[in-house]
Amino acid sequence: MMELKVLGERLRMIRKHLGINQQQLADATNLTQPAISRLEKGEEVYASTLLAVLSFYRDKVCIDNLLVKDFDTGQNTSLYSSRQETRQRLSQSLEEIAIGLDQTREQVEALRNSL
Repeated sequence: MMELKVLGERLRMIRKHLGINQQQLADATNLTQPAISRLEKGEEVYASTLLAVLSFYRDKVCIDNLLVKDFDTGQNTSLYSSRQETRQRLSQSLEEIAIGLDQTREQVEALRNSL
């Protein structure tokens, strides 16, 4: 399970990346600024506080990347990818796989025909 301090640091990075301060996030999530501060410091908070912040971020960043154990906060720009960008990359990867499979099928068929 991820440490609260690590999660808090990642949430702070997202907030700063989005260009909003703690009070703006608190207003957008119907929380208090001290609650946001405690969350970002990794202090114990109510689950509802964490859920409110994650809900706010869900369409702005790829939340899945927050939970990766070996996430490198200094290098990982995919954290800031939107869900749509992530879907597009996945779709492109799947298309590349399908093209590779078609080429493999053609090679197998050509090999069969040569026998």
